[in-house]
Amino acid sequence: MQIQSAPRPQLPKPLPQKQEPPQGSKPSRKDLDKAIEDLCFGGALGSAAFLGAAAYPSTYLHEMGHKMAIHALYSGAEANITVFPFKGGVTRWKGEGLSPLGEHLGAAGSRSVVAMAGTAMDALSSCALFASGYKLRKSHPLAGNAMMGYGLMRMTSSTLYAASGIGKTAATAKAGHDFVTLQTQLGVPCWVSTAVVASLIPLTYLAMRALEKE
Repeated sequence: MQIQSAPRPQLPKPLPQKQEPPQGSKPSRKDLDKAIEDLCFGGALGSAAFLGAAAYPSTYLHEMGHKMAIHALYSGAEANITVFPFKGGVTRWKGEGLSPLGEHLGAAGSRSVVAMAGTAMDALSSCALFASGYKLRKSHPLAGNAMMGYGLMRMTSSTLYAASGIGKTAATAKAGHDFVTLQTQLGVPCWVSTAVVASLIPLTYLAMRALEKE
């Protein structure tokens, strides 16, 4: 006597699951090429924007830093800004004497603050722009890299300006060189100023990386 078993029901095949790349896996060649492309193109846009801004906006912002310091440190001060496109700018001023804050800093201190206020304005805006670009570089690669490139180019320009004062005398300070003025007024060598200015963007980068890992 033969006993026939009932056929086994066919179970539905499971749908294919989307496999996620393991954590810590290396990015693909395509991803690396895209990242390099965004970095180069965005950096080029930032550099081009810097060259365009050198015609007026960035120079005016630098001189505005001088003007704000003058008004804060000198009583009855009148400051006028003149910008020479692609060449630089100058802030001419006159005042009746030191303000209460200026008297607290002293003549040499006040003159040094005025000299450094332009570069301080450059550093503040450039580092803020670089940091913002770093935050945007993943969600908006082109805009983020362009902002980083602009900030880097601007601080490179400030570094070269500081380096141009190395070995110069007090006569250069009278001609309006900010870093030579700092050297003659407070004794800070231009090479020290150059090193400090050159370190600002790298320090900003390291700070942003540390915040990103937290």
